[in-house]
Amino acid sequence: MRILDQPKLGRDLSARAVALGFTLIELMATLAVLAILGSLAAASMSSTINNNRIYATQTELIASLALARSEAARRGVTVLVSAAAPVSGNAFGGGWQVCLDADGDGSCDTGATAVLRTHDAIPSTIVVGSTPTTIGFNPMGFLTQGAAIDIKVCASDGGVAGYDLVIQPNGMVDVADVAAHTAPCS
Repeated sequence: MRILDQPKLGRDLSARAVALGFTLIELMATLAVLAILGSLAAASMSSTINNNRIYATQTELIASLALARSEAARRGVTVLVSAAAPVSGNAFGGGWQVCLDADGDGSCDTGATAVLRTHDAIPSTIVVGSTPTTIGFNPMGFLTQGAAIDIKVCASDGGVAGYDLVIQPNGMVDVADVAAHTAPCS
């Protein structure tokens, strides 16, 4: 009787081994689902990266404005935040510098100690627009322009949220969120 049971046992093991594997169709369906989920995640990640870059840019610009204001009060001279390579519609996109204007002519002084901080150009996907390309703070920390200055920090395509910075005449900066595809980031 044992001899008859052994072949049956062998057939059961081979059938069980086939049942444990994947068919080619199952494997292809799984890969298709993974590809779709991966493409959705990549699109979401791209938007997140752009949001982070815009946030970092506005934070760095605000830090430069705060440095200029505090250095003007500390040193007793006018300090400027000046666009390095202004372009129409993207004034600060080429970068900016914080520099001294001890002679009061509205432009950065020359000399090794005149430039306090520089910021490299930002990615072309970000627009930092402003009508004046030079923002000055007097020794009291107030704007030398006298009127409020509006600066937008947005995605170049308006596809993600941005920021609207308003520098008040007293030198303080107000920040407002701007939704994607709305003015002034549209």
